[in-house]
Amino acid sequence: MNDARFRLSDRASTLLGRCAIAAGVLGLLALSNPDRRYYELYVTETLSDYLIDRVCARIPDFSDICREFTIEHEDDLRAIVRDRTKRSNFGLFSLYYTEIELPVLPAVEIRAVGAAARFFPYDVRFPDGTDEL
Repeated sequence: MNDARFRLSDRASTLLGRCAIAAGVLGLLALSNPDRRYYELYVTETLSDYLIDRVCARIPDFSDICREFTIEHEDDLRAIVRDRTKRSNFGLFSLYYTEIELPVLPAVEIRAVGAAARFFPYDVRFPDGTDEL
């Protein structure tokens, strides 16, 4: 009879241990769910790089001016990103959707998952057909 109690106790402690590990992992995911500010910085940096590397480079006579303009106006770009981003927070992760269509900027769509202190884009559309960040 003591053997049966020992086995039940052993199973219960194993189950408790697994539950504690799962709770710890879920807790870490919840704590590391990146907030909106980090997403805005991430997208702003991505869009600035896109503008400098792909748009400004196509205008050889004005590429330096275009590059400087883009760098000087990153705060304005971030405000545009902030205004045109939707976030669905699920606690353990967040879904972000950004759509920018302005006369001065090429149309851009970015969908990303924020989890574990990182962003994982899963649907990206730039006007030149580029689909990766």
